[in-house]
Amino acid sequence: MKKLWKNNRVVFVLVIILIICFISIIGVTLTFFYSKDTSTYGNRLDNIEKYPISNEFKASYKDKMLENENVKSINFDIKGRIIYITVSFDENINLEKAKSVISSSITEFSEEILSYYDIQFILKSDNFTIMASKNAASEIISWNNNTPIKEEEENEEEK
Repeated sequence: MKKLWKNNRVVFVLVIILIICFISIIGVTLTFFYSKDTSTYGNRLDNIEKYPISNEFKASYKDKMLENENVKSINFDIKGRIIYITVSFDENINLEKAKSVISSSITEFSEEILSYYDIQFILKSDNFTIMASKNAASEIISWNNNTPIKEEEENEEEK
């Protein structure tokens, strides 16, 4: 045994270090990927119960939006701290009018909800598709134009 240790002590020490590193990596991996927190959002939804959005509010918001004759349908969905609102408009509305409808609809939300939730709008029509977002920390709505450019319009511009 002494002869084996004497001839291979460097190999034994390296194998012991390798085993310790392997056990450490497994321990860190298990802790990182299999934590006790079962929520997809982690702790980001702490205190969400203080800012409830009732089904009555959703229904009244939808009814208020559908009062506009250009609004065909509306979908109101909440995931975590983000409110997703998809509004379909008829083909008679222009982009600026649709933006003003959405901008005025923000007043339906209370200050508490606006300060806690982010709001994502998707506006759809035959003439345009545009997205907007309102961050909880911001007062303004940011617009992002996703309207595809038709080849016919490009050909007309070249002439």
